[in-house]
Amino acid sequence: MSSINIPSILHRKSISLGRPAQTAFELFMIAFVFIYLLPFYIMVTQAFKTPQEILFNPTGLPSHLYFDNIQIVWAKMQYLRAFFNTFVLTALSVLGIAVVSAMCAFPIARGKSRAYTLLYYVLISGLLIPFYMTLSPLIKLMKDLGFMDNLIGISLAYIGRGVPFAVFLYVGFMRTIPGEVLEAGIVDGCSPLQLFWLVAFPMLVPVTTTLIILNSLWTWNDFLFPLLTIQYKANRTLTLAQYIFHGENATQWNLTFASYLICILPLLVIYFALQRNIIAGVAAGAVKQ
Repeated sequence: MSSINIPSILHRKSISLGRPAQTAFELFMIAFVFIYLLPFYIMVTQAFKTPQEILFNPTGLPSHLYFDNIQIVWAKMQYLRAFFNTFVLTALSVLGIAVVSAMCAFPIARGKSRAYTLLYYVLISGLLIPFYMTLSPLIKLMKDLGFMDNLIGISLAYIGRGVPFAVFLYVGFMRTIPGEVLEAGIVDGCSPLQLFWLVAFPMLVPVTTTLIILNSLWTWNDFLFPLLTIQYKANRTLTLAQYIFHGENATQWNLTFASYLICILPLLVIYFALQRNIIAGVAAGAVKQ
C-alpha cells in the first residue's frame, strides 16, 4: 500500500484555496487602476475635441485631433507669463521651506537640551492647525505688510505653512545620521555652519527630494490662496489663468480640459524624474522621532 504524503496534499489545497482570492484581488486592482486613470483619459480626449464633438460624443475617442484648443488656451491664458509666475512662486517657496526647515532641524536633532525638544513640538504643532482656520488672519496680515500681489510675499506664507511638516521629516532623518560623521567634521575644524552645509546637508538628499516633490505639487496646484492674494492679471498663476474658461452660466469644456493638460505636463516631468526618492525619503524621515 502506497504511503500518503499528507503535507504535500495540504500544500496543494492551500494553493488551490488561495487562487480564487488572488484572482479576485487582481481583478479588484485592475478595476481600481481603470477608475483611477479614467479622469486622465477624459482630460486627454476632451482636450482634442471640438465643442460639438464633446456634446455628442463625450466619452469616445476624438474623430481627429483638434489642436486649435491648445493654441487658443495658450494665447488666452498668456501661458508663458502664468508659467513664469507659477515657477517663481513654487521655486521660492520650495527653496525657502528646504533651507529654513533644514537649518531649524539640525540643532533640534543634535541638541540634548529640553529647550530644543520644546521648540520641536512647537514647530510641529503647526501640523495640527487647519490651513483654512488661519486663512482670514493670514490674509489680513499680508494686507498690512503689503504682500498682496507680491510673489515674494506670497511665497513667505507658503514657507511658513510648509515648515512644520518639513521640520518633522528633517529631524527624523537627521537622527539617523551617525554621530561619528559629524564628530569627524568637528575634528577637521568645521564651524557649526560649515558642519551643516558641508557634512550634514549633503546627506539629506533623499528627504530633501521628497520635500521638493510634495511642496512643488502643493504650491503649483494651489488655487484658493492665489485667488485671495493675487488681483492683477500680470501676476496670475496657472491655476488662476485657466479659471477664465469657467463662466457663471457656461463652461468651455474643450478649452478647460486643454488648459488642464498643458498645466500638469511640467509636474508630470518632475514627478517621474524624482519619484524614486518619495517613499525612501518619507520612510527615512519617520524612522526616529
